[in-house]
Amino acid sequence: MTNKHSLLLAVGVLLSVLLSLVACNRRVDSTEQWRIANEKAFAEYADSTDFIKATVDGSTAYVYKKQTKKGQGNEYPIETSRVLIHYEAYQIAGEKGKIDGNFESEAPARLSLSRGTNGDLISGMRIGIQNMVQGEEALIVIPWHLAYGASRKGNVQAYTAFRYLVRLDSIIPETAE
Repeated sequence: MTNKHSLLLAVGVLLSVLLSLVACNRRVDSTEQWRIANEKAFAEYADSTDFIKATVDGSTAYVYKKQTKKGQGNEYPIETSRVLIHYEAYQIAGEKGKIDGNFESEAPARLSLSRGTNGDLISGMRIGIQNMVQGEEALIVIPWHLAYGASRKGNVQAYTAFRYLVRLDSIIPETAE
């Protein structure tokens, strides 16, 4: 009986060791690798003295912002503002080429920061633009969870973080059409 008991114990230990080795060698899927790469790329901006954390009142969410051209005035857009902007969008991990933008166009994009539940902008852009004045140009670095989150959007993978070059051309008065 003791030999049988010892054999069962040895088999149990061997199975435990084999299962732990398999668990340690678990493959991280490509989506998880992409998320990790984007989080690491965003975190690299934390040590940069060129970028500041930009946030809005009542929120702990933040983006990194670097002013590249000073604007005029001291009026900042508010959550319900409509704005005219020129922008270029880049991924901060993987293939870093431009993925969208309108700087080549004379016509700026007319956007609502947040009107109702269907604002035109991702949350990170709202935060960044609310920290700009008219005429200012800035780089805004947005973590994936303030962009499209864990969802794929067109050709943009889930968990994608962005770097935008934005120029706030104007804040549209509330009374304007």
